[in-house]
Amino acid sequence: MRTVGWGAAGGAGNPMAGGKARAGREPKLILASGSARRRMIFQALGLRFAAVTSGLEEPACGGQQPEGFVRGLAAAKARAVVEQMRLRSAPPWVVGADTVVVVDRTVFGQPADVADARRMMRALAGRGHEVMTAVSIWSGPVEVVGFVETTIVRFRAFDSFELERYLGEGDWRGKAGAYAIQGAAGAFVTAVEGDAWNVVGFPVRSFLDRARAAGIPVPEERSARPGLARLWPVADDELFADRRWGPRWG
Repeated sequence: MRTVGWGAAGGAGNPMAGGKARAGREPKLILASGSARRRMIFQALGLRFAAVTSGLEEPACGGQQPEGFVRGLAAAKARAVVEQMRLRSAPPWVVGADTVVVVDRTVFGQPADVADARRMMRALAGRGHEVMTAVSIWSGPVEVVGFVETTIVRFRAFDSFELERYLGEGDWRGKAGAYAIQGAAGAFVTAVEGDAWNVVGFPVRSFLDRARAAGIPVPEERSARPGLARLWPVADDELFADRRWGPRWG
């Protein structure tokens, strides 16, 4: 287990000074993820949290259904952190998450190398695909919230020159499906159906709704919007509305 970052309402910062938590600054949540994007979203939401990696190696999907596969990964990450922190004074809630891209029921995780990224991007060109993010929230040894959010993303066709230029920029590294919608690959997107934050790596609206219903201290939607707007204005425009984004994307 490795702590990779801290966040708190009002911005990032380590609430543990000299090994002791400053009064009123103890994290309320543990984010069981090493994803910089998820940490940024939690910070933008104003959540008081610690980000801790689970240390798990992600397995291949095999013959599993995509929903069950990503759901299991998110739960395994959260459970691993819960088990590793049994002897510590931990916050009551641990949040695990995982994101995959799905094309014709085939799961694309993070590419192993540039050849793998090229294969994935070619499969996405000129068509739609699903982005699934699973969230698993644990209180001690019990999962209290678990769900999978699906967003449809459509790419335009692109030629070999565009693809090789994109691959050369390296933005595919560490990204499910070899792309980040808020990065260089945003130029390929023609439409999004669903929560765009889900494609970034965390389904903000569903998380806030379900966490609040479970009694977890998270902000109201209206108070979450300013921080998210600073992080990614395009997504925040219609973050809390059911909609389809068309050619005006970007």
